[in-house]
Amino acid sequence: MQQNISLEKSWSYFVLSILFLSFYYLSYRYPLQMNSSDTSQTYSDTTFIFQFGKYVIFAGLLFILILFLLKLRPTVEIKKKTMLELFIALFLFVMPMAQFSLSLNDWVLQTGLFFILLVLFYMFPFKRIDYKRVSRAIMIFVVIAIIVEIYQLANFFINGRLPALGYAGTISVRFGSIWDDPNAFALVLPLLMPYIWKSELRLSFKVIIQVALAITLAFTQSLTGIAALIVAVVFGVFFMFFIDKRRSHIKTFLMFAVVLSIMFSGFKIYVQPSEFYETYMALKEGSIEGHKVGFLSLDDADAAHFLGFNPQPHGKYAETGYINLLLNFGIFYTAGFLILGLTTIWRLAVFIKNNRNKKYIEIFYGAFFFVISFYVSLANLPVEVIFPLNLLLVICIMISYADPLTEEREEKVKRKRKRYRLTW
Repeated sequence: MQQNISLEKSWSYFVLSILFLSFYYLSYRYPLQMNSSDTSQTYSDTTFIFQFGKYVIFAGLLFILILFLLKLRPTVEIKKKTMLELFIALFLFVMPMAQFSLSLNDWVLQTGLFFILLVLFYMFPFKRIDYKRVSRAIMIFVVIAIIVEIYQLANFFINGRLPALGYAGTISVRFGSIWDDPNAFALVLPLLMPYIWKSELRLSFKVIIQVALAITLAFTQSLTGIAALIVAVVFGVFFMFFIDKRRSHIKTFLMFAVVLSIMFSGFKIYVQPSEFYETYMALKEGSIEGHKVGFLSLDDADAAHFLGFNPQPHGKYAETGYINLLLNFGIFYTAGFLILGLTTIWRLAVFIKNNRNKKYIEIFYGAFFFVISFYVSLANLPVEVIFPLNLLLVICIMISYADPLTEEREEKVKRKRKRYRLTW
């Protein structure tokens, strides 16, 4: 028993550490004006130290965790029900590492590196971690991200300070909050927004924070992020209804449909006929053409590409993640990547069904919608290599195996006490 507690404590500190790495590592970008000179008139290219620093930190944290795990449990215990997932995770890690050793292409390295964490988890699994601290870490990040977004907007409108993806004198000024990465920040909102909505905050605070996050989403100008959020909510709500047949899911869907209808009507009436929309779509033409060109790379591929025998992978074949996975690593790798995601979505849905009124369930709601949005966004962006989204995906996969939550929510306890007094 004591061994399990120590094991879970070790995993808790590690998860909190990599959450801190995920949330704050990229915060150097905005103050140092460092990202990519190709996409910014004012930023310089990220130096080698900052590019690979996150991997060095991750490797150091992983090494410390392995030392603790081996000390606590010298022998590996692999559960039979996770043998298939262990094989898939090992495959998703080893193949990119092998490809990297042949090509030294950092794109393939970024695709599979973090799956080593999943392999380690299957060998030394935890039943639960310190959800209180994890929840607090997410909440603090939400607040900091909103504050940073407000500062960046004020700095732009008052002083003309451009973010990483901003072009002076145009409407293409995209904000990515603390990460200074519009697409990445837009794609983490499907984690943050459900987390806030299902938290134990007062309704008024929930609404204020949700509105603030919605505004940050709008300022990212990320069509993929907006589409991924919408699809994740629609699919997620329907999937949850399929799992437990609760009418509340239909109410949620109808409420969301009404909001979307109002927004779409406003778009058709006020935005689409405007000069702003024409200018914006003109700026997006290059991106749209880039996505079309990416599909042409499928015509040049041969059987070796599709079977995973590509000795010199290009890394980035297209803006579409699924094409990159297919041409770099083959159909079996792509299938494994998909299977891991789909089974995670299923496990999280079942977990939510069985722990709906438990404390910290908001973490699992956030993970559920984030994993859906991650796999949706792969259809239009190379999310498999976008840090920290690829690391957050692995964290969500790990917690999907957690044991049931034990603490009841405060409002649930209060309702029970009220019923007891009335009965008495």
